[in-house]
Amino acid sequence: MFDKTFFKTMHLMLITIIFLTGVESCKKDDGGDLPPVNPTGKLEKLNEFKLVVTEPSGLSFGPYGNTLLMVSDNTNKVYETDMQGDVMRELAYVGMDLEGVSFNPDEQIVAVAEERKRQVVFLDYVNGEEQERFDIATGGNTDNKGLEGISYNDKNKAYYLVNEDVPGEMIVWSKIFGNISTTELHFASDYSAIYVDTKNALVYIVSDESQMLYKCDYNAKVLKEYPLPDTKFEGIVVDDDNQLVYLVNDKTAELFVFKFLN
Repeated sequence: MFDKTFFKTMHLMLITIIFLTGVESCKKDDGGDLPPVNPTGKLEKLNEFKLVVTEPSGLSFGPYGNTLLMVSDNTNKVYETDMQGDVMRELAYVGMDLEGVSFNPDEQIVAVAEERKRQVVFLDYVNGEEQERFDIATGGNTDNKGLEGISYNDKNKAYYLVNEDVPGEMIVWSKIFGNISTTELHFASDYSAIYVDTKNALVYIVSDESQMLYKCDYNAKVLKEYPLPDTKFEGIVVDDDNQLVYLVNDKTAELFVFKFLN
């Protein structure tokens, strides 16, 4: 027959199993096995301006930071506007499925992203004529899930691009080296715009479908997310000195100005 020592040992083992099971349950209930929740910030809407540019998609500061460059997915042209979105001029170039734009102050050129072709096209800022174009290697080939945004980093002389979906990607590319890095993105439903804040080594990425603006580090790790009031935001620039965010909405054809509250 079993002695008392055996029963004491079995009793202790049973208590240990129950305790460990309880600890594991607590971990799951506390979300210990779930991905971390990103800190959420707030934006205050200061202004919205109606645009004559239809289906605006893509946004960049002009050469002196007091104008904006935007592209139209409807006319496939590049426009320079004042900070209220009033058109000052349109560039001569007519592209195909334009989705992103960025000014390169080092070369005084405008870089635009053509989604379906998955190409970056360099334009002369003054006359708006095409200079060069380059194919960009992405992880997918779905026509309408290609390049959606582009932003130039004047510190490392590279362009940061987002591939919309299938897969979502942040691509760091240069004319000399081609794809420097490709990071697959999984924090939103899609990726519709990008802006590089070189002063603070940050990348801002917009998701149309998730209705969210994400503040990320240079490795596309999300540091904070900001809810947006609608879908179809497809272009962004950030004025860090004044804590302002400029966004264009493809659906409403409007330029929005927000302020970071935290």
